[in-house]
Amino acid sequence: MKRFAIVVSVFIIFLMALPAGAAPKAAPAGFVKIGMVDMQKVLRESKNARNTQSVFMQDVAKRQVAIAAKESEIRKLEEEFNRLEPGALEARKKKGDQVKHEMRELKYLREDAEGELKRKEVEVTQKIIGDIMQIIRNYARSERFNIILDRMAVITAEETFDITDKIIKLYDAKKK
Repeated sequence: MKRFAIVVSVFIIFLMALPAGAAPKAAPAGFVKIGMVDMQKVLRESKNARNTQSVFMQDVAKRQVAIAAKESEIRKLEEEFNRLEPGALEARKKKGDQVKHEMRELKYLREDAEGELKRKEVEVTQKIIGDIMQIIRNYARSERFNIILDRMAVITAEETFDITDKIIKLYDAKKK
């Protein structure tokens, strides 16, 4: 997830640099208005981002419940298998096959859930970041910023450049 956030941050910097260069001059020649946004903080502290992530986590919880139910079913089958008499070969074979079948289904259920959740996580994150990027672009235009950088790309800067809290307020006010 952190690696994904870093890649997204670098991508954001490139996206933001393009419109800034094409925009009309925001200030007198030689003066550049720079802003800085901590995207991780926006994702962490924004009510809208948290709500969207919360909905995603509810889906994760539902999948975990389904997997736990399947695991419980398999444990019961294994207990039944272990209680069978050693001499009941046909019953043991049938129950063993049933356990193997259920184990394969559990494996497929886990793989499907994992793949679907990864896809959904990327989709949700891209949507949130896209919405935030639009807010940042609009803010940059209205406040006549030349450049807005992601905090992760900046080694050091004065805190007066940080517009993160303003972006969070705008994002939370815009959505839902």
